[in-house]
Amino acid sequence: MYLFNKNIKILIINGPNLNILKEREYFYSQKSFKKFKKKINFYSKNIFDIIFFNSNCEGKIINFIQKNKNVNWIIINPAAYSHYSLSLLDCLKTFKGIIIEIHITNIYKREFFRFKSLISLRSNIIISGMSLDGYFLSIDYIIKKCL
Repeated sequence: MYLFNKNIKILIINGPNLNILKEREYFYSQKSFKKFKKKINFYSKNIFDIIFFNSNCEGKIINFIQKNKNVNWIIINPAAYSHYSLSLLDCLKTFKGIIIEIHITNIYKREFFRFKSLISLRSNIIISGMSLDGYFLSIDYIIKKCL
């Protein structure tokens, strides 16, 4: 069992339409975002300080990141903002910690316009196509690096 490390803070940020996972195409997830959040909290309980944020609004995501620059790690699924958001990329370039970019689906097996992620230009690690397990893999990676 790991002991809680209050000095390590992680933002888990989800972009548009991830709040309605269960309602989307079958390949996303049949779990609700609320249930998923509970599982992540349980999985990482007593290890790190995790702050969740989900928004369908690009500006709110940017404001949230700017207000929380003191964290060590960002796990972000920018969703559709991955493919065209220069403003989100510019914001993430000012972040000094480690960024793990998550894609629930394999973006290279989707429509051609999803093959490119601008956010990847700043991301340290990219996990694509592992469904919601990509978030748990990210937490495991952070545990190995920090504890």
